[in-house]
Amino acid sequence: MKTHFGWLMLLLFLTGSMLAQEKKTVKVACIGNSITQGVGVKNMFQDSYPGILAQWLGKGYDVRNFGYSGRTMLMNGDRPYMKEQKYRDALAFQPDIVTIKLGTNDTKDINWPAHGHEFEHDMRTMVAAFQALPSHPAIYLCYPVPPTKVQWTINDSTITQHIIPIIDKIAKDMQVKVIDLHTPLLPYPECFPDCVHPNEEGALRIATEIYRSLTGKEPEAYAPKQPFPGKRSTWKGFDKYTFYFQGRQAIVVAPKEEGKVSDSSSANSYAKNREWIWRPAFFGAFASVDSALLERGFHVVYYDLTHLYGSPRAVKLGNDFYKTMTKFYKLNKKVTLEGFSRGGYFALNWAATYPQKVACLYVDAPVCNIESWPSRKEPQLWNDFLTEWNLTEADMADFKGNPTDRTEPVAKAAIPVIAVCGTADKVVPYEENFAVWKERFEQSGGKVELILKEGYGHHPHSLENPTPIVDFIMKHTSAAER
Repeated sequence: MKTHFGWLMLLLFLTGSMLAQEKKTVKVACIGNSITQGVGVKNMFQDSYPGILAQWLGKGYDVRNFGYSGRTMLMNGDRPYMKEQKYRDALAFQPDIVTIKLGTNDTKDINWPAHGHEFEHDMRTMVAAFQALPSHPAIYLCYPVPPTKVQWTINDSTITQHIIPIIDKIAKDMQVKVIDLHTPLLPYPECFPDCVHPNEEGALRIATEIYRSLTGKEPEAYAPKQPFPGKRSTWKGFDKYTFYFQGRQAIVVAPKEEGKVSDSSSANSYAKNREWIWRPAFFGAFASVDSALLERGFHVVYYDLTHLYGSPRAVKLGNDFYKTMTKFYKLNKKVTLEGFSRGGYFALNWAATYPQKVACLYVDAPVCNIESWPSRKEPQLWNDFLTEWNLTEADMADFKGNPTDRTEPVAKAAIPVIAVCGTADKVVPYEENFAVWKERFEQSGGKVELILKEGYGHHPHSLENPTPIVDFIMKHTSAAER
């Protein structure tokens, strides 16, 4: 009982502390071309310089990569950055810090001879656009990295003789800062295998210079030869990787065969089994199922969406995370979603939005009706819910965002569902929550395997013997990539 009470107190503490963190996140926008995007590294998410920067800055920072291959600062260039959706997305992001690294493609014969005289005007236009944002970001203009020889007509002479002096002039006039990425990279031609794009070592050196400029500190050691990014530790005898994705904590616990890199030249040598179970809340709590699945070769994955109340923003963040894990880390296209309590609210809403991406659902005492939990009896949590969803009290009369309102897509996709609930749950009452979801789900043609714990409250979650849940998940997943 002490363990369960301890978890409850910890979660109550985290409610306050994480909500405070939500409001303090520093947003960093990295603007650039292919060098920023990560062309030249094997894993753009992990080993591009914005990816490295995100892990170094860590908690409290949301670093976004707005790099777009081949783009120019020149508005009359062959591929102007400011005419792209990426640019509009960067402005809409309302960053607190902006790094701008453009100019490399502007040196091409197709661009500079005809339009080089417009470069200063166009860069001033971009700087002014970011300065006009309500977020009033700190702006850093980056010197282009040095091409080691003329390639695709990209050349260093135009960078040194024209672009760098223009950057210096604009920085002085418009009172923004400069990051020199040219001088520190000159001694390392080996970092540019194709003479223009940095490899992993080159991206690391770029990230180092930017980190120093942003923080005034030296970065910690970085280990790119990991199967997953972030800080490596252990959890229940398995390798655990803790990192940050769009400003929120993420964790991957890898099965035993993970991390055995057979090809030393590759940062990612993957286990054959790419199955994963994904928690959106409460990593490590009542983890008997997670532990058992790890033993069977599953990856246990966490992405912290605890305090977002299954909102449209949470669903989008979750999908961005899902796409990154499947694209860059080759986890299976169909994931097992695991939702405890308010985590269940997200899991069921995400499954209703992206049913084609879900192998099966395991929910445990899930919140299915926001009017039941937190309800108006918890005014702080209730107001946080309204704020996150951008709702007023008047809007609640027509609110259709509960999982109980969205059972049909899950049923139509024939997603297998297993649920564990306590009949004496007073925090998230079964009859007001999952019982309603189950009835509507079954009316739509869905099937649920329900384990009712007679006389049990909200805690403990899961089962002391998780075999029925583990067997259910194993039955409805496969080690093959889908």
